[in-house]
Amino acid sequence: MRMLVCTPWYVPARAFGGTVTVAVATVTGAVEAGHEVTVATTDALDLQSRVPADAPAEPPGARVVRFPNVSQRLAATNVPIPRGLRGWLREHIREFDVVLLLDVYSCPSVLAARAAGRAGVPYVLETLGTLPATSERGRATAKRAFLALWGRRTVREAAACLYMSDLERDEYLAQGADPGRVDRMPPPLDLPDPGEVPRAVVPTVVYLGQLHPIKRVDVLLDAFVRVRTKVPDALLEVIGAPSQYGEELRGRRDQGVSFRGLIPEEEKGRSLASAHVFALLSASEGLPVTPLEALACGTPVVLSPGAAVPGVDGLAGIVCDGTAEGAAKALLELLRDPERARRLGEAGRVLAADYRREKVVPELLALLERVASSSSSAA
Repeated sequence: MRMLVCTPWYVPARAFGGTVTVAVATVTGAVEAGHEVTVATTDALDLQSRVPADAPAEPPGARVVRFPNVSQRLAATNVPIPRGLRGWLREHIREFDVVLLLDVYSCPSVLAARAAGRAGVPYVLETLGTLPATSERGRATAKRAFLALWGRRTVREAAACLYMSDLERDEYLAQGADPGRVDRMPPPLDLPDPGEVPRAVVPTVVYLGQLHPIKRVDVLLDAFVRVRTKVPDALLEVIGAPSQYGEELRGRRDQGVSFRGLIPEEEKGRSLASAHVFALLSASEGLPVTPLEALACGTPVVLSPGAAVPGVDGLAGIVCDGTAEGAAKALLELLRDPERARRLGEAGRVLAADYRREKVVPELLALLERVASSSSSAA
């Protein structure tokens, strides 16, 4: 199968979070299965810089075509505008059997959807939880406008729409998706497997993710202040790429809090496994990858309702009310009861296994092959 993956961000641009994580896991699994995979993406590396022109393709065997963003500043605010993508799609789209779109609210997704539609090439849409235009995720008005102008057509003309939650499924249907073309599909992830890593000597909470206001790290800091009044030697590690919001948080100079920046991928598993609790109090998450990474390392999680992973509450962690008081209470419950935290962490390993690339990608490829075969038969 000749497969085109269209995504606004791709490795090494891990600062852009879950979309990049899913993209590289999908491409790796497809290449390993013997498929020809091309990735069409932009050159955004992080909030300040671009991917070097000579950056190698990842994984080996995939073809990665990067298009320079017209404005790095816009790309850093989630508005990628790739120069040259439209012409490239016009020239090459018929070379593919199927297209996978890993986004809906971007210029690359619209251009690829329209090019595929004109060429009669089927495309599959995987919005990774971002489709609902809710106020919690921000820019709700802009998203609704985007849906009205471009996104709704992308949804309606997709050969298949993949969802993670019932909320996302309902939104697909509200935007006009054919119910027979809406399929549940968990995101494929290359989850860490650090082996036996000892827990930190002192009670340690870790946050890993983008330093963006929607993540509500300030609320986590407020919660941690309360934790320190009960557990004075507790530490909080904040891991994420530098940002203006991150600098504002750092300026608080809270006791027991360290900001580690964006760590190498190979260090992620050890950092998550050595912590006693992982915390994420986002207002809303499209794809809560980092809690699953923590669970894969055997570390229990404390989550807000907007960052909840299905099945976690009471089994592999605690979903609190999202307030500083509620988060502090949940963190203290786990920090003060190591045996309960251990049981939740072990259950988390089992829960996270359902998202591993080795399990999910074969299901995804089977769906893509059915779509490509159906289109070929119809033609």
